[in-house]
Amino acid sequence: MESWKDLFRTHILERGLNYYEEDCVTSLEQTSTGYTAVVEGTDDYDVEIEIRADQVYDMTCTCPYAAEGNYCKHMAAVLYKIEEGDPDTKMPVNSLQTVQNQEKELKEIVEGIPVEDLREILFTLATSDNFLYNKIMTKYAPITSCHMARLKKQVDDIGYNYSDRGGFVDYYHATDYTDALNDLLDENIPLLLEKNCRMEAFELVNCVFHEIGNRDMDDSDGGTSFVADNCYEYWQTILHECNDEEKENMFQWFRHPQENYVIDYMEEYVSDFLLNEFHDEGMLQEKLHMLDEKIDKVQKEKYSGDLYSAYYGMVNNITARIRLMEELNYSKQEIRDYRRKYRNFSEIRKMEIQEYLSDRKYEEAIAVLKESKILDADQAGLVAEYSQQLIEIYEKRNMQKEYVQELQYQVFECMQRDLEYIVKWKKLYRETEWEEQREKLLQDKTSSWIRYEFLVEEELFERLLQEIRKNNSVYALDQYEKVLKKHLPIEVRDIYIQYVKNGAVRVSDRKAYKYLMCYLKKITKYPDGKKIAQDIADCWKQDYKRRPAMMDELRKAGF
Repeated sequence: MESWKDLFRTHILERGLNYYEEDCVTSLEQTSTGYTAVVEGTDDYDVEIEIRADQVYDMTCTCPYAAEGNYCKHMAAVLYKIEEGDPDTKMPVNSLQTVQNQEKELKEIVEGIPVEDLREILFTLATSDNFLYNKIMTKYAPITSCHMARLKKQVDDIGYNYSDRGGFVDYYHATDYTDALNDLLDENIPLLLEKNCRMEAFELVNCVFHEIGNRDMDDSDGGTSFVADNCYEYWQTILHECNDEEKENMFQWFRHPQENYVIDYMEEYVSDFLLNEFHDEGMLQEKLHMLDEKIDKVQKEKYSGDLYSAYYGMVNNITARIRLMEELNYSKQEIRDYRRKYRNFSEIRKMEIQEYLSDRKYEEAIAVLKESKILDADQAGLVAEYSQQLIEIYEKRNMQKEYVQELQYQVFECMQRDLEYIVKWKKLYRETEWEEQREKLLQDKTSSWIRYEFLVEEELFERLLQEIRKNNSVYALDQYEKVLKKHLPIEVRDIYIQYVKNGAVRVSDRKAYKYLMCYLKKITKYPDGKKIAQDIADCWKQDYKRRPAMMDELRKAGF
């Protein structure tokens, strides 16, 4: 990796690359001190890159994330653009050393500034920068209710700065938004804990969790869970350091959360923390009582409302109660008696099966598995799972008749996800008998998901290529190219040729052109491929000469 890329967090670098590939960098100009550019998105941001002695000296951007002193994705996008330019404008690779030299120089200068001058500089900066002000106050001042109010306002400000008028955080601001929330936590929670302000730290984490749990945003990159997971980890850290009274306060907060505190799916973080943490006996007993109330309520309401949610909510509560019974050292018989009341749920029967297998009570396990195939007949995935467990037991116990019957059921009645059971089925037949069985399997819908893989296993390469061509799937061809190229190189080459020719008519942006060039270069690896690929490229240069991005990508690809 080139040094300038080390200046950025990995996900920021990736987002910058996306911006570059989507042609979001415009108006790139070389100046007397470096480069300026505009990065387009929901908002346009101005980026300046300053170069000294052929090295990156400074970078600025008008986006909110950079305003907080961070290197942003817009800067990375411009650097990619510069790097891919003409040789005389390419980015130097030793920019990291420059930044390190700058930091060393700054440190030496700061060490020589008189203390009173430093205080004046710091005071001036802090009065105009709320983030710096809060950081100083958190570290050095007593933690008061007024300061906590300022920290909470900082959380609100982050939501406001990265959202539009309707409060929505779009795709282009989502990463910066979640990074800002995580940075706030990482900067303040350890400082609060150092000062033994555990409840204040808990209060701030809850504020951030409330913000992320109610913010309407484009979460394509999973930023919500990134922040929520961080909150969960800080809850754990705080709980570990709490005294008994503080632990009880936390327990009650999780035990009785505010109604509609966060959006519904985020409530799982609260309920999971309550069930998975707090291991004092009194709290375990209270959680047991709480689960009994929930289970009783659902039973009385007979799964009213969202049936799916009610069903799995009921199952989760029952399994959680069983885990609590184990932690509270209930006897095995007491746990079995409790489980027996809820055997209609497959998850409970799975517990029963696992216990029988652990105790080597195979006949009992077989009986429950057979029963479960009937009870859960409308759930194909579960039935396949039970069948697989039966096959494993029969094979281990040398129950050959039962093994063959169950294996036949598995391969012809259950959807196959891989070749494991088909390979087992093949071993039961002589080579002369197998072809008939193979054709039955290829015609059966249960093998549709692994059809291509099955054809490769059976070395039916021409048939595989025919099916790929029929389905017009270049993805499938890529997946099996290595083996098909060895046996049918000309046929594979011709499919790729047709693909790039058709693709050139449809595509119209740089990212798609770059993708197309990968296939054009792939063609060069086949018989006569170099000449064919060059002929196609020459044709494109004539037919699509008004597509500058396409011409540029052809040049970069070596055509």
